[in-house]
Amino acid sequence: MKKHNRILLSFLLMIGLLIAMPAGVYAAGEPDLNEKGVIGIVLESEEDKRPVAETDVTLYRVADAELVDGKLRYSCVGDFAGYAKTLDDIKSLESAQKLFQYALDHRISGQTKYTDGTGRTQFDGLEAGVYLISETKGNGLYERFLPFLAVLPYDNDGKWEYNLIAKPKFKEQGGDKKADITVKKIWNDDGKNRPDSITAELWCDGQVYDTAELSDENGWQNVWKDLDITKEWSVKEQSIPAEYTVTYSKNGNIYTIYNTRALIPTGQLRWPVPVLAVGGLVLITAGIVIRTRKRKEDE
Repeated sequence: MKKHNRILLSFLLMIGLLIAMPAGVYAAGEPDLNEKGVIGIVLESEEDKRPVAETDVTLYRVADAELVDGKLRYSCVGDFAGYAKTLDDIKSLESAQKLFQYALDHRISGQTKYTDGTGRTQFDGLEAGVYLISETKGNGLYERFLPFLAVLPYDNDGKWEYNLIAKPKFKEQGGDKKADITVKKIWNDDGKNRPDSITAELWCDGQVYDTAELSDENGWQNVWKDLDITKEWSVKEQSIPAEYTVTYSKNGNIYTIYNTRALIPTGQLRWPVPVLAVGGLVLITAGIVIRTRKRKEDE
């Protein structure tokens, strides 16, 4: 009995400790996804740390955050829902650049704020998730910083933080600020029933800057000369031909528009239809005849 009493006493002691333990201990490793966060931006030159004022910084909400099996998972939302179902790469500059290009191609608007005289701006009341930050309009004195991704909340040495201060690096604009921009058209089809030409729009800082007609005569490409590369440029097809889908890519100052035919009729799937239809009618008729004969024989 003494042994059983000791076991029972130990069991009751463990239960007492668990009851006395604060409830927060169990949730210490999980973030509060209902808490709102802040992303602050500080812009200063890399050489002399001078503040970069009069610059537009735009924030896009890319993905929502949810806890799955104790880990955070990010699902694209809103205008970025068509980019991907889930967002796995949230750290690389390449992922941020792809998302920024997606925002430009789809004319996605974000929340834009202006840096003050100290080179600072701040976005408040942000929900848990992934955010894309970019410089959408520079002051012409410095190179634009590269788009980057920020996550709220984030793990800081085992502690969940809901306020983030970002200091993207960039250098003073040097050398020639002019460059050429090239647009090319690539057709992914069988070459039949293709439009004779398409119109490509050149966008600058969110507005149409110029248009160009692309056709066989100019090799389906155009070059815009001596453009101010301190501005944000992008290319869009004006009217997408019927039965085509469009995608875009950018390599340096070369933009490529891909038109892919959504459904290419080859005729291979159409010829069996009437044959199968006639064959089906023949089989149905034959079945009726056989059944009628069998009934007469039974009678």
